Amino acid sequence: MSCMVNCSEYPPSFSNNTSDSTNTNPQLSSASVVILSMISTLASISGSLGNALVMIAVFKFQNLRSAPDYIISSLAFSDFIVCSVYLPLKIYWIVTGDNKHSIARQVIGVTSLTASVTNMLVVTVDRLIAIRFPLTYITIVTFNRISSVIGFVWFICLISGTLYVPQIGGVSKFILVSYCITLMLGTWSMYVYIFLVAKRQENKVHNLNLSAQQGTSSEQQRNEKKAAKTIFTIVVVYALCWLPLLLLPIFVSPSKNPVLFQKCFVWTQTILVCNSALNPYIYCVRSQKYRKQFKKLLRMSSSV
Repeated sequence: MSCMVNCSEYPPSFSNNTSDSTNTNPQLSSASVVILSMISTLASISGSLGNALVMIAVFKFQNLRSAPDYIISSLAFSDFIVCSVYLPLKIYWIVTGDNKHSIARQVIGVTSLTASVTNMLVVTVDRLIAIRFPLTYITIVTFNRISSVIGFVWFICLISGTLYVPQIGGVSKFILVSYCITLMLGTWSMYVYIFLVAKRQENKVHNLNLSAQQGTSSEQQRNEKKAAKTIFTIVVVYALCWLPLLLLPIFVSPSKNPVLFQKCFVWTQTILVCNSALNPYIYCVRSQKYRKQFKKLLRMSSSV
């Protein structure tokens, strides 16, 4: 998933005496250019392949056609854009220091940021409904409704990404950050409630000697809880990738020490952007059905 500050311009350039004179990017040392380029290239390749695999699996296999799977494919699409488009543009800036693609970086960055955080909120709401209202879930979360929600999410994201560009709308960074933090806090709050409800329902099942049919319902509840834990893992990893960037201004003042802040900023930003490459592998580790379908796809591609 994309990040918060990677959506905006990189910090302004500073004098060339802050870096190696042989480096084409005056803002970074030669060692930093090599390491950052390698990390970003690895994330771009692995993330593009992994997220493409998720989208193809959801499109191809019938058992990956549930509401959360559609939302996960939407999340994978935003991550795919980051890995296949944003990261190559970022690598170009790391190597050359040329900001001619800054508008494209801003639009893609903000669009993918809002798409990631909003899709995580939507899939959390879906898990909440599934666990809180298991008997009416199918009638509440229909294909038409989930398609409309995903379409609305991307409409808002594209508008946000376009209006964030100073030459077009110049939406305040404060508004963007407030939106993301609000949605993240809402997501965390719902997960606390989800696990409380799931635990309470498990206790009811154990305390009551239920029939075989009710036991099947209990199995469904366990599956829903496991799916919720997978999404929760994604949210936790996303938050951890935010953490260095959020803490950076506390330890390094951008006004008092702008040169050091800029150097640290690029590193923390890279950690945040690389989050977009991690989600497919979280699905593979946490979800047996995704792992199974990924193996099928890889076997099919190797046999062609």
